[in-house]
Amino acid sequence: MNPTARRSGRWAGLAMALLVTVPGVLHPLSGSLLDSVNLVFHEAGHVVFGLLGETIMLLGGSVMQVVVPLACAGAFLLRRDRYAAGIVTLWAGQSLMSVAAYVRDAPTRNLDLITGDPDTHDWWQLLGAANALSAAAPLGNAIAFLAFAALVIGVLLAVWDELK
Repeated sequence: MNPTARRSGRWAGLAMALLVTVPGVLHPLSGSLLDSVNLVFHEAGHVVFGLLGETIMLLGGSVMQVVVPLACAGAFLLRRDRYAAGIVTLWAGQSLMSVAAYVRDAPTRNLDLITGDPDTHDWWQLLGAANALSAAAPLGNAIAFLAFAALVIGVLLAVWDELK
């Protein structure tokens, strides 16, 4: 493939990745294309971390849905493929914003859960057990900041080789 075609393909791929991830970051409760993917890893996290106790099991869902795209980014970085690492870092940003929305929902438990039971809300259980439901908004906002940072880092990684 000639360099111009390769460059064009990379820019088109980045544009598509941004079209898929940015709406989920700006409006995390609107139903992003990646929400179902994140849900699979979220639920798997409960199973994987379930053997380590209830608290770790509850955290495991949110952790796993963010760790999977970050692990993919890390694997691409080990291969020195900054472009691919940037693309999956965008996914990590979208997933982080989904977690941020979930954390902020803990006091009210308004989100529809797959169990249908608001008492199974992970962050309500976690923060409630620590008598820290008032920390839901600040914690969610901190995670949202990380989501936006992941978007910026993802774009920078994806275009890094083009800027040389």
